[in-house]
Amino acid sequence: MLIVTKKFIFSVGEVWFDENSEKLSNVDVVHYRQLLHPIKGGQSDEFYTRLINLTKSQDELWECISSNDRYKIRRAEQKDHIIYEYWEKIDSDTLNNFSDFYDSFASQKGLTKINRIQLKNRADAGVIDISRVKLNDESLVWHVYYRTKNRVRLLHSASLKKNDDTSYQSILGRANRYHHWQDIVRFKNLGLSIYDFGGWYTGNTDREKLGINQFKEKFGGEVIKNFNCVYGITLKGKLYLRLLNIYMRLSQLSLLRKPYFFSHTPTHSKVEAPASSEVEFSIPEAQRE
Repeated sequence: MLIVTKKFIFSVGEVWFDENSEKLSNVDVVHYRQLLHPIKGGQSDEFYTRLINLTKSQDELWECISSNDRYKIRRAEQKDHIIYEYWEKIDSDTLNNFSDFYDSFASQKGLTKINRIQLKNRADAGVIDISRVKLNDESLVWHVYYRTKNRVRLLHSASLKKNDDTSYQSILGRANRYHHWQDIVRFKNLGLSIYDFGGWYTGNTDREKLGINQFKEKFGGEVIKNFNCVYGITLKGKLYLRLLNIYMRLSQLSLLRKPYFFSHTPTHSKVEAPASSEVEFSIPEAQRE
């Protein structure tokens, strides 16, 4: 499925994971996300992520997790009594509950608030999966995924930090590990073959991102290289690419903010074709506890 978005004067589509694209005549430019190979004639950037092979048995997946993290997962379920729940059919209440929680998380972390229009459009297209863990009716961690027939990709993960409560932070860390494990088992049981953590930091200077890498690594899997590509179809699409290149060069110099026509503001028009979403990924500090 292709979700068509309107960005200023441009009609923009997105395609994920090498899905076949059809009926692209109604868009000016296409964002191809996490392809195996770059697209000739388009603008391509490397994107690294960590994948877990869900075709393994549940026992094999469990053994891939470090022994210390398996202990924390068991403790979250058996002693902390963390509750796991999920939504495959997303209603407005679920979207609003997640969005309110995420905005509080974003405020703590200094991140941009969730794009609610975009999220609703994706949910209406049937490509969004949401799960949550909670304790005594208090939300601890939310996960939002982009899901296709064979692959599921983590888009957002959010939790709220209580700076003065070390006990809460410990519970939060165990709950998030339990959360990921429950998601992995559920997606495996649904017949999906790939669990995508949604990114991998290839640098060596950012301690927070390195800590996130360590968290992901404890679940096993392998790091692979994909490509994010942008391809202009029409003359307007080629203009979009030129403007995008200018923006990227200037943004590296911190000279401007993201302009409106590069923001993802989905319209309600949809075309049956490949899936669509945006590369966004935020992770709570709980993953490193």
